[in-house]
Amino acid sequence: MIRSDVKESIDMQVAIAGASGFLGRHLAARLARDGVTCRILSRRDMEQGDIPGFLAGCDAVVNCVGEKSGVGEAAELANVIIPQRLYEAARNAAVKQFVHVSSVAAVASSSNFGELLDDTVTPRPDSPYGRSKLRGDEALHRIASGGPLLTILRPPILIAEDAPGVFALFRRAAERGLPLPLKGAEGRRSFMHVDNFVEAVLAAIRTGQAGTYIVTDSAPLTSEELYARMLVAAGRRKRVFSVGELGRRMLQKLLGRRGESLFGAAAFDGGRFARAASPQWLVPPDDIVRAAMGRAVNPPTRTG
Repeated sequence: MIRSDVKESIDMQVAIAGASGFLGRHLAARLARDGVTCRILSRRDMEQGDIPGFLAGCDAVVNCVGEKSGVGEAAELANVIIPQRLYEAARNAAVKQFVHVSSVAAVASSSNFGELLDDTVTPRPDSPYGRSKLRGDEALHRIASGGPLLTILRPPILIAEDAPGVFALFRRAAERGLPLPLKGAEGRRSFMHVDNFVEAVLAAIRTGQAGTYIVTDSAPLTSEELYARMLVAAGRRKRVFSVGELGRRMLQKLLGRRGESLFGAAAFDGGRFARAASPQWLVPPDDIVRAAMGRAVNPPTRTG
């Protein structure tokens, strides 16, 4: 479904919920650079304020609020309740489009080796976070009739210089040239540069693209391939070693979910969104790791 008043540029007012987080900061900075009127909706505003009044005059709302644990009242509030509350407020404020940032975890946190999961796959989330995000997505679909156009975007792991989590650990290790036990890691995982995901959000708004989409910007990598590229970007020689199958299993058990992210597969295909919205990536697909290491990259190319 495409909105009839498609805009080639973001000449509008956009409200961001969750602008203090990793993604929200990057989105707000991009809008500011582009001269877009941006309103920041704080957690206090969402819990106590007049949200429809705050959103009055906005063309689009982008919800970046999320709770990674997926467990407990905080996760239910952030991943399920707040999205509905924001959508209803956007409806009451006559906002045209609501962009909700979900996650590929709402589809699955892992894939079979050699498998690429896309939008044709029936969601089967296998983590508390993924199940929580899927509940939020489904709740929005239930209330969306007659309201703002609903766009749900499901990114994989987002990377950048300031990215948290496993990528931050890898980056510190790569800058020091430290060896890691990643040799033989065969599971491919999808990663996406945060600036490219911001472009996906803006492309969805520019084109008035409604629907639910997995979004990716590059081919999946094994952890060994990812770390090798990080070492190259850092000017270090390749330093990975094998701990053997038994050692890998012990390491996975010791690290839990982080171990799965090192050795397991979680590969996704966001081609449907790229064909629909034709985002213009700011970071070329082959250079997302180098850019996330803070190194200069080649000029961007156009997709779609």
